[in-house]
Amino acid sequence: MTLAEQQETPRISIDELKKLIDAKSDVIILDARPKDAYDKEHIKGALSLPWKTEMTVVDVEKLAKNKLTVTYCDCGRGEADGSDLATQLIGLGFANVKVLRDPAIGGWKKAGYPLE
Repeated sequence: MTLAEQQETPRISIDELKKLIDAKSDVIILDARPKDAYDKEHIKGALSLPWKTEMTVVDVEKLAKNKLTVTYCDCGRGEADGSDLATQLIGLGFANVKVLRDPAIGGWKKAGYPLE
């Protein structure tokens, strides 16, 4: 995937995501980091879906394709894994996918927002 393709994926700010969670909006939050990183801590309510080169329908069969889906990782500027996961989800037919804007989980922690 080219940088231009990554830039086309819509972004959502940390504060916007927190507002959606607080409002109990129907949003799916996907943590693209390796499972061991997710197990240590993750955004409260997030599901683990570790990034891999090619996601398949089987990987996402339990997820609703019509709900707002937000992906994140801890890759820092550019969030390559979260962006790539979002692009793959769109390719698998997900209608409303956004990437948590840099600094992703690092910024979430810094803001003092809930982790589990």
